[in-house]
Amino acid sequence: MRIKRRGHTLVEVLVVAFILGIIIMALFLTLTTGEFSSSVSIAKTDLQAKVRRVMDWIVKDVRQTNPIQINTNNPTANHIKFKKVTGIDNDSGNHTLSSNYIEYNYTSVSGSLTRNEVSEDGSMLHSWVFSNITQSPFYTATEVPLATDGILTSKKLIIVITGQSQVRNSLTLNQTLTEEVKIRND
Repeated sequence: MRIKRRGHTLVEVLVVAFILGIIIMALFLTLTTGEFSSSVSIAKTDLQAKVRRVMDWIVKDVRQTNPIQINTNNPTANHIKFKKVTGIDNDSGNHTLSSNYIEYNYTSVSGSLTRNEVSEDGSMLHSWVFSNITQSPFYTATEVPLATDGILTSKKLIIVITGQSQVRNSLTLNQTLTEEVKIRND
């Protein structure tokens, strides 16, 4: 008896190659999508942390001053400047103030918020720049930019930090954090 050995036809080989191609393409697509999703997740977490860090820094500084200090230094939606309250004078009952100013400046062109510590003679002691900030941060009420005397009547400062981040130059992430700071040192 003779056994016939028969090979695979060209059609069978092409069908198997086509099915393997689809499986490999699906795996590649899944891996690519997973990697992009991971990149977005990491960028979003980093942006949230950055916005929180900027907010915490401003809130900590503002809680250590009084409304008069902010108001007497011509506040705007893009700028505040003040001295921190360091204590109370026992004889007069007035606040004692630090000798240095804390100043925040927002520049829309560069999208940066700068925190400067400035001595009384105007020399720069320290400067920190927070980048990719997309709007003016200082308000007296929702959607009402900070203006002279606004802080004296409301005794609060609303801070809005909106940060922006790019993921692979194809996706723009935005994160906004708003906090109302009641200025207690009257």
